Amino acid sequence: MKTTGIIAEYNPFHNGHAYQIDTIRKQTGADNIVIVMSGNFVQRGMPAFTDKYLRTAMALENGASFVFELPVIYASASAGLFALGGAALLESLGFVDNICFGSECGNINILNQAVNALTNNNISGPVINKFIKSGMSYPAAQAIAIAQQVPGHTEETSQVLSQPNNILAIEYLKALKLLKSKITPFTIKRCDNGYNNKDYTSCIDNFSSATAIRTAFANEKEPIHAISSFVPGNILKILSQNTERININENMLSNILYYKLRSIIDKNNIPRTVSKLTEFLDVSSALANRIIKNIGNYNTFTGFTNTLKTKQYTYSRICRSLLHIILDIRKDNFNITFPLSAQDSLDACQITPYARLLGMDKSKSSILKNIKNTILITKTADAIKSIRNNTSYSQSLINFAEKTFEKDIFAADLYRNTTHNSNNTCPDEYRAGIIIK
Repeated sequence: MKTTGIIAEYNPFHNGHAYQIDTIRKQTGADNIVIVMSGNFVQRGMPAFTDKYLRTAMALENGASFVFELPVIYASASAGLFALGGAALLESLGFVDNICFGSECGNINILNQAVNALTNNNISGPVINKFIKSGMSYPAAQAIAIAQQVPGHTEETSQVLSQPNNILAIEYLKALKLLKSKITPFTIKRCDNGYNNKDYTSCIDNFSSATAIRTAFANEKEPIHAISSFVPGNILKILSQNTERININENMLSNILYYKLRSIIDKNNIPRTVSKLTEFLDVSSALANRIIKNIGNYNTFTGFTNTLKTKQYTYSRICRSLLHIILDIRKDNFNITFPLSAQDSLDACQITPYARLLGMDKSKSSILKNIKNTILITKTADAIKSIRNNTSYSQSLINFAEKTFEKDIFAADLYRNTTHNSNNTCPDEYRAGIIIK
């Protein structure tokens, strides 16, 4: 039996995602589709449009065999860590044959050329940081580093580094190399107007980005009607029946973000405050100083992000940094040493030491018996006990697994209790159970 893995957010699920699953089955003859999906917070540094259980149901209704949760420390991280966490989880399952991801270029050879340029020519963090300090964003700095330092590079190689899904695809390929994985990668060309495109009125052939769909919900009086041609019929039904669980946005976290920042910031001791803020993932000294300087102008999550935004710090980068402060995700929460280099060799379970099952096709359940190398979590109440009783892990790995899982529970509880009103039907972590189709 062939199994293909997808790392996704489904924020929310749309026709492009359905197209990917259908294309995988046609091109690979895959019997099983395994999804590694972000939980209640996503890589943009925001709460998910709807909770992970509803998004799991969406995936299962449209052909997924299994849905596993990507731990929040990776789901909310920048592209490199997001990709590494997802690839490691797929690798740790032990039965995934290949991985499929979308890209703007749709050409695995060009993507591999970019990976080789980055990993074989010593395009290191310090080299890229030199350009970032001049005011460039990370993607732009990375592209310039290749252009200046790799003999014989092509304009095509540099160009792919300016597009978001290509960048993520490159990170997937780098992650597979670090893991010495035998999982075979392939890519599918995106069919919409682009990952960041917000215009839901000018989409191509019923394909729209998730960003455009979320924009429709923010702008339209009847958003379900506005997006009806961009999502499968069963998704429209799920959305229509769960209106109290959808259209979640970052401004619902505005008060808790302000409280957290004010509890940290001491303008009478700025060096100590900077030191505290830079303990959080993605918060640099420069960004910490901007946070301190502008806290008096705080209004909302979105407003403060726009205040902090510069050419060097993209909107998404700042959102991620602020979310890490809210969720208390720190640079030392990971079980790896930064920065990673092309010479590193990582064990998948060192990265993601458990696989939490969110949902499955009941007819495929026997496949789970093939999971040997990692801890399968199917019941929240038993998770910590299962982790502590694992005899194949070192004590340090057990500690990492336990703390990472507790962070997942904390993030899910925070999402549920800050983004929903008294009519909340989003299940808590101990009552949700596995979604079974």
